[in-house]
Amino acid sequence: MEDSRAPRSLEPVEQVSESKKTETFDSIDYLRELFLNSEEQRSLERKKIKLMRICVALLSVVAFVVFVSAAILVPMLATTASEANKALVSIQQVDVEKITTNIDALTIQANETFATVGEAVQVLNALDMKSLNDTVSELKTGVESFSKLDVETLNTAIANLNATVEPLARFFGKR
Repeated sequence: MEDSRAPRSLEPVEQVSESKKTETFDSIDYLRELFLNSEEQRSLERKKIKLMRICVALLSVVAFVVFVSAAILVPMLATTASEANKALVSIQQVDVEKITTNIDALTIQANETFATVGEAVQVLNALDMKSLNDTVSELKTGVESFSKLDVETLNTAIANLNATVEPLARFFGKR
């Protein structure tokens, strides 16, 4: 078998100058830095998109809560407002002058009542309790003696008196 390789010729290799090497390394470094920056920007953009999605979701929840609250609270507020209007109408219908007149009449009557009570208290204070007690004890004695009275005998005496007075009444009545 023959060698399929062609003999290499010994050609002189071009010497790459030092300035070209630094330029190529600078270019490669620059490209790497650009690539890293673009990757960092992509990751930042992904984070921004995630945060924006979260913000949109939170705003949607807040908007939903606001709409639901409004749907629930608005009818309640309307009911409260109508009840307040009814209360105001009934308060406006109250006749304050009549109430004050009635209160004035009530205070005058109360003053008169207090004056009468004061007079009664003065009369009670002026009473002589000893003479009142003596009178009550005499009344008890009178009631006891009256209760000892024989009713049968009294009825008989009245009947006899009536029988005696009746002929006299006829006699004087005919004249």
